[in-house]
Amino acid sequence: MDFLNRLTPKHGWIDLTVIAGLLLVVNGFFAPRDLGWTHLHPTPWLLVPVLMGCRYGFASGMAGAAVAVAVVALGFFQQTEIHSPNSAAQTRSVLEQRADQVAIVVLDGRAAQGRPSLQNQPVDVLLGVLLRHHGYLFAALFAAGGICGQIQRGFRAREILVTAQSDRAADRLKKLDTDLFLLREAKAELERLLATRDAELSTLDAEIRRLFDSEGDELWQDILLLLNRQARVSDAAVYKLADGGQTLVRTGLIGSAKSLDPRLKVKDVEMVGLAIKSKSAVTIPEFWERAVGEQRDYLMVVPILDSGDQPLAVLIVTGMPFISLTKKSVYLIALICRWSARVAEVEAQAQTTSRVIEGIEGQRVFTEQFFRQSVQLAFDSARQHGLPSAVVLFTAARLPKAKQAKLEALIMASIRGGDFPAEISLPIPHLAVLLPLCGERGVGIFAERILAACRKDAEIGAHLQSHVVNLDTVTSLDQLWADLTRHVA
Repeated sequence: MDFLNRLTPKHGWIDLTVIAGLLLVVNGFFAPRDLGWTHLHPTPWLLVPVLMGCRYGFASGMAGAAVAVAVVALGFFQQTEIHSPNSAAQTRSVLEQRADQVAIVVLDGRAAQGRPSLQNQPVDVLLGVLLRHHGYLFAALFAAGGICGQIQRGFRAREILVTAQSDRAADRLKKLDTDLFLLREAKAELERLLATRDAELSTLDAEIRRLFDSEGDELWQDILLLLNRQARVSDAAVYKLADGGQTLVRTGLIGSAKSLDPRLKVKDVEMVGLAIKSKSAVTIPEFWERAVGEQRDYLMVVPILDSGDQPLAVLIVTGMPFISLTKKSVYLIALICRWSARVAEVEAQAQTTSRVIEGIEGQRVFTEQFFRQSVQLAFDSARQHGLPSAVVLFTAARLPKAKQAKLEALIMASIRGGDFPAEISLPIPHLAVLLPLCGERGVGIFAERILAACRKDAEIGAHLQSHVVNLDTVTSLDQLWADLTRHVA
């Protein structure tokens, strides 16, 4: 029933007709006196049931075998000789048992004079001779069609099962995507409410992105509030360096101002000097190991370094719960300070680290050098702290480089605050975007959103493609650039 029900005549019967027709043409060209190719072992007509059975199933294989048998039988009835080494003896044995029949004589492949044609013999005699000479061939054709059909049915059953499982998984994934979208919307709204009320719960990626909305000295105060929510820092201050790095000027304060004077001399606070010199966080246990005589209430000093490892400011922490003063919290505070420095550098050095996109207010494309430094920071964050980041490269390989400005304007209209877009050294229109501290699903949603928005432009959108490289899957920045640029070769 699979041949009639599961195959439409548009496909099954056409395949059978084409295969049989091709074999007939080839058979007629190479062996016109042996229709059915019975003298070749195995006969090429075995392909008909094998191909039909393998492709469509048991019943289709049997139908192909029936066609092959019909061709062989037709060839037998149309032949004037029976081409078989024992044909003369076998034919004589059959006909001698029938007294009312005319003998068919075949001697050495040559017909006797006055021999009547096979068409004049009784049908049962002809069928007997046909089965005697080709019975094994007929059985082999049907066996091949049936066996190949059963093999196909086994694979087909497995394919149907896998397809059903894939369809169920696709439906489930679609539902999960819908649920994820709703959860992301709820998460964004919850973070907004928590941030406006200075709550102690929030996510790091959203908090750092929110720092890009800070203006002027508000940034340093927002950094302290972020440290309060993420690391439970209760008393701390941010100091900028003045007088050639000899004086600290307080620009942000949270909690008690005890031991956090508005101005401090670097030489008077040995812990600060050590942090600036080592360009890393210095905690009170590490400081005590140096056996210094300074006795202050400082728990931690963290330098806030720019992309060139030069200090922009210094964070001094004097109060936080004892249970929170762990290596993990120190690493977290240092990480927040590094990303906060990148935010401050974007604002303070905007003229040297980026360029303005015409027609889009507040959007800038960063230089390749600054972009590479930011990628290095994201790579270190992924390797040391397990915080995933990704780089998305948008390219239009079939367009000339002159379309770079239009492509940038099209993509930058959908870029979020906190992303790092940049133009790197590629010969085609492109834009590379660093997505710091984002998950794998977030990267996919970002790329799909950008592509969907750009599809509205007929010139750029039709050629725009995205290539994603997750920083937690690469072992070095050289591998990262190789993964990005191999799509442009």
